[in-house]
Amino acid sequence: SSSSSSSSSSLQVRLVQERGAAMQAAADMVESSMASVIGLSSEKVDEICSKASEETGKPVRIANYLCNGNYAVSGAKEAIDKVMEIAKPEFKARMAVKLAVAGAFHTDFMKPAVQRLETMLDTVEVKEPRIPVVSNVDGKAHKDPQVIKELLTQQVTSPVMWENTMASMLESDFENAYEIGPGKVLTGILKRFKRDAEFENVEA
Repeated sequence: SSSSSSSSSSLQVRLVQERGAAMQAAADMVESSMASVIGLSSEKVDEICSKASEETGKPVRIANYLCNGNYAVSGAKEAIDKVMEIAKPEFKARMAVKLAVAGAFHTDFMKPAVQRLETMLDTVEVKEPRIPVVSNVDGKAHKDPQVIKELLTQQVTSPVMWENTMASMLESDFENAYEIGPGKVLTGILKRFKRDAEFENVEA
């Protein structure tokens, strides 16, 4: 019915709001940041993170595996500054760009947000989806409601495995894709994986 659909939508909005508020609160607890490193393999970006951590004594790691040559790193502000300093001259990155974000998302810096999100999820009934949901935590398709709930909380501190997610979808009778919301970033990345992929952008 329209009323149950409306209440379900408002619950989803509240859940997204709570997740955002919890992550913002975690970000406010410590100085942290993110940067995008362009033009290198994930192995090379891992090396940059290791050296930046070693030289600053602060953690930084890949937080978003977008596609080959495009990886976002996340960590303490000092370590991110070091990544920015050494990525081009020492590791021959094409570019290193600091991201306009509030904190080190998809790392252990977000741990304080997990319990708050779990508490909210405990009040929500997740039904088995008609269409499997591919999680960017592990790049696999899921239908078990309990597993989906667990992955939603893991996603806060886990790297975004977008490469694996794209590969999983393209290997599973892929026909076409829809990117819902402003911009065309994800369909642009999809073209890096499958040049002739059919897609449609739906501005919301």
